[in-house]
Amino acid sequence: AIANLNYRSDSVKQRTISAIRTFYTSDQSIEQLNDLDTDILIKSVWDVGDTPAKIKAKRRNFSSVKSSINADLEKLSQKGQNPENIIIAVSNVFDMTQEAKNTLLNSFTAAVKTGDMNLDQATHLLRAIKNLRENFQTKDMDVHTEDMVDQMKELLNKMTDEYTQEIEPGPEDDGIDDSYEDVEERKADGDDEFEQRDDDEDVEEDVEKIDLDEEENYEVLDTEEFEEIDALDEDEVNALEDFRKKSAIAEQFDETLGQREKKYNQYGIVPEGTYTIGTRKNIKTCLELQPFDMPKVYIGIYPICNFLFEIFIEQTGYVTTAEKKGYGRVYSSRFKKNSAGLTWHKTAGAEDVKGACWYHPSGPDSSLHHKKYHPVVQVSVADAMAFTAWIGRRIPTEAEWEASARTDMGYTYPWGNDINPKALNIEQSGLSDTCDVDEYDVFANKFGIVDLLGNVMEWTSDMECPPIKSKETIRYCVAKGGAWNAGNDVTISSRALFKNGFTSNTIGFRCISEIFL
Repeated sequence: AIANLNYRSDSVKQRTISAIRTFYTSDQSIEQLNDLDTDILIKSVWDVGDTPAKIKAKRRNFSSVKSSINADLEKLSQKGQNPENIIIAVSNVFDMTQEAKNTLLNSFTAAVKTGDMNLDQATHLLRAIKNLRENFQTKDMDVHTEDMVDQMKELLNKMTDEYTQEIEPGPEDDGIDDSYEDVEERKADGDDEFEQRDDDEDVEEDVEKIDLDEEENYEVLDTEEFEEIDALDEDEVNALEDFRKKSAIAEQFDETLGQREKKYNQYGIVPEGTYTIGTRKNIKTCLELQPFDMPKVYIGIYPICNFLFEIFIEQTGYVTTAEKKGYGRVYSSRFKKNSAGLTWHKTAGAEDVKGACWYHPSGPDSSLHHKKYHPVVQVSVADAMAFTAWIGRRIPTEAEWEASARTDMGYTYPWGNDINPKALNIEQSGLSDTCDVDEYDVFANKFGIVDLLGNVMEWTSDMECPPIKSKETIRYCVAKGGAWNAGNDVTISSRALFKNGFTSNTIGFRCISEIFL
């Protein structure tokens, strides 16, 4: 693969490749090398000596060069000139892409599933192959036979070292997913509050989704030389160095989820481009109609669910704004369907209820029973930012949210320009509460993003002064999307303004990032 890159011998890309390659001094290096220090490689690529300031100034250059090399390696893979799908990993060592690893593993497990071999037998087979590979002697063989044996060893290395541990159940593995612990058990040692869905329940696959364990999608740079890039300021350097940490956090978070739960922690791509946001209508509470230059971003396909937020609470001990205040705003709608028929009230209600928080969304008498996959509510902007930062992401700006919802078609609704009451959870639906975030999968927008209108409003990172003139200089937080108590006039342009620290049973959030984690 390195030879097929065909870089100039004096180019910075070739120097980078060579700097990494020098650490591979033997076959054992492939197994033993897990991480290469960035600063050591920088000193090999550029003449910076041991001067910390010069090394620091080249970190951005190194990251750019590495991304460009990976883009070239990906192109070689498509041409069959990088057969093992090698890239430079985040840890600066050569490694197969995660997609290639998964393909190899899946091909083996598929053979196991369709044959007469069970998992235990497959594990024993791989162990036997590994022992054979380690003890195989090439003494007294001719050169041609030795080459064949070496190729066999290389293949067996991949099969055994890489995957034996992945397919072998642990001593206490009973096949049950214990990654999610009930909120109410932790709070009151009560019965299981969450509805567990059948493992064989079909998952909608008709929208394109981005798995968190993929390691492609690299920034492609056209230039080969990067010395001309200026030294970065402190904030830029810190942001660049944080990438590794964010990537590791995001991966660790996803690994805590079972296969069913991973669906709700997926991200869709919003391509770079100019998008239309706002509205022509003279509505002071909406953005003005305008073009918006959108960078390429990765946005959550769904709003954050209760079970994802609980993992954050369990692992960090974070205390939400509503818990600190001791109350949250609780809304009720005019129209509700129930087993007794229809209930209708002249006006909708709203009151501050003591004890209302994320695990008691409507007050102390409410719970998260059957709401594992509902969007988390009773969270403030600060709570949303704390969660997103914990997984290496952030909440979107209002313009980013609108552009992601409208797509490049500039629609009024995620699915088109006409209202469809069956495509969203609003007051007319009669639920009078939140629902599963994947309830309306079939009405995903062009980018595969779901639940953008209705169910819950979603926090953005924007703040704005109130549209009505006032002596107050306070700025309000912007929420988008309309909730389960919204009227049928809600559109992508709709927004609401709330004071900082506000929480209610109608507002949640979703995550976004400029980089693929």
